[in-house]
Amino acid sequence: MRSVWRRIVGLAGAALVLIAGTAAPAQRLYQFPQRLEIPAGQDVMVPWTRWLPLSVVNGNSRPLMIQSAADLDFYTPTSGHYLLHLRLFGWLPWRGLPVDVTKPIYAVPGGQSIGVVVHTRGLIVTNLTVIDDRGRLSDPAGAAGIERGDVIMRVDGRLATSVSLLRRRVARDGAQHRAVVLWVEGARAGRQRVVAPTWSTRTQSWRLGLAVQDRTSGVGTLTFFDPRTHRFTALGHSMTDGVTRRPIGILAGRAMGADIVGVVPASPSQPGQKVGVLAGPANISGVVTANGRLGIVGQLDHPPIWGPAQAMPVAFPDQVHVGPAEIVTVLHGQHPQMFQIEILKTAAQYSPSVKGLLFKVTDPRLMEQTGGIVQGMSGSPIIQSGRVVGAVTHVLVNRPWLGFGCYAYWMAQQSSYGLG
Repeated sequence: MRSVWRRIVGLAGAALVLIAGTAAPAQRLYQFPQRLEIPAGQDVMVPWTRWLPLSVVNGNSRPLMIQSAADLDFYTPTSGHYLLHLRLFGWLPWRGLPVDVTKPIYAVPGGQSIGVVVHTRGLIVTNLTVIDDRGRLSDPAGAAGIERGDVIMRVDGRLATSVSLLRRRVARDGAQHRAVVLWVEGARAGRQRVVAPTWSTRTQSWRLGLAVQDRTSGVGTLTFFDPRTHRFTALGHSMTDGVTRRPIGILAGRAMGADIVGVVPASPSQPGQKVGVLAGPANISGVVTANGRLGIVGQLDHPPIWGPAQAMPVAFPDQVHVGPAEIVTVLHGQHPQMFQIEILKTAAQYSPSVKGLLFKVTDPRLMEQTGGIVQGMSGSPIIQSGRVVGAVTHVLVNRPWLGFGCYAYWMAQQSSYGLG
């Protein structure tokens, strides 16, 4: 009987711990930021709970008591570094909150469709092939442990800068009956692979049994650029290799304007896409310098001819809220248009992620022409309350009127430091 009661008490205690852990006050304590960044002269809202009174102390100033508040609104007109001391119920020491008040970031929103062509850092293995040598079939690259999606960084100790370089080294080593030494980076780590060239009777040449590429291309949308330096960011997510969908390294690249000649509408069973052709450098022209987690960054040769021209503040993640917003994108030609959306959910986020907010397309014009979010809209800037708050990154394929976006602040940080 005692063991039964112990089980009942144990289960009841576990249930109470579970309920307490999932209750709103506990969630707010867990999700509260470790540090806070505020643009000078602007406010930042942090979700709180009405059930927990809180006092805030800054240095030797008098405590500020906050009761029954669903959100905490932080504001200061001057830049600087502060340490706030937080006390629950006004007397129970909880934790310190470092606050950095920085100068606001301003950027000109984009929305222009762009085509991107880049020279990859290393040679991407796109396929493995079987070699026929007088009826004997062999797969030297596969036998050496090379896989699709691997990146060849060095060939016989030399940087793998082009497909032609690899061909020359394979021909030379094959003629001398010597193995080719490759340094290959895979999904987990880099390692050396030794591959013996095999003579192909079909092509009459020495082969390794693999297909590689040193260039790749893509289409997307310019998100924003710095009005002073013309440094830009675009896409909202990494350029990938097209085989394993892993991000690629960029050696050099160009971005140029794209002319949208049609749209294939999206449906719950089929993703849609923009149909575009490269339009030359008149509207958009620039170099691509890095491929980061939240898209590419680079340098424009000149400001775009068509599209928004006025700089706006870039919102901090805590400044983005549920409610109406707009996206800027191109559906015809090269002229961006603004369309209405509704931000349905925002994530409390203190490190970069491609999914920071969830939104729904509400503009009947966009729904009629595209069915929702389509391929080629990635990077389209999201505007809310006079700020650049995010960029389109993904679509829910079975519900194309719903999309995800990343926060513009993280893209601005990536652009500022040239992260690749």
